[in-house]
Amino acid sequence: MADFETAARPYARAIFELASAEGKLQQWQDNLQLAVLIATNDEMQDSIEQPAILPRQLSELFLSVAAAAGLQADADFSNLIKLLAENRRLAGLPAIAAAFETLKQEAEGKIEVRVKTAQELSSEQQDRIASSMAKRLGKEVSITTEVDDSLIAGAIVTAGDLVIDGSASGRMDKLAVALNK
Repeated sequence: MADFETAARPYARAIFELASAEGKLQQWQDNLQLAVLIATNDEMQDSIEQPAILPRQLSELFLSVAAAAGLQADADFSNLIKLLAENRRLAGLPAIAAAFETLKQEAEGKIEVRVKTAQELSSEQQDRIASSMAKRLGKEVSITTEVDDSLIAGAIVTAGDLVIDGSASGRMDKLAVALNK
């Protein structure tokens, strides 16, 4: 999916601007979330990766599945799916939805902070991190945590493009680079 992250930004920006102008941010977010579920379905992924399926057929298939799932696709959403199918980028929907969510949160003065730690964080530790990040970023913060034993100790905090690596493994990697110069 890393291949789609850079390509996803212009799509997400265009969708965000359209949704903002029409006052439909939540509707687009809901539609994109459902589209991600469809695009990541194993059977749909097989269809998306099938070069023999024409883009028009693929967009029709995708939109019919979306309609069966209850998605009320307006002309703009249908056009997005057709465009993505034409450019063979339907597999990039998760990255587009994530980039859209980030833009929406920024507009609302919110940000999601992901904290990867070697050990489970207590609620008090999470609150302290949220408070520090809110102060640093000037935004309302929501925390998502993940335990990763490979970090040995410490944490990696990610907020948008900001990454703070305070893990022991990160420090050892920096040391190894410094010693190899």
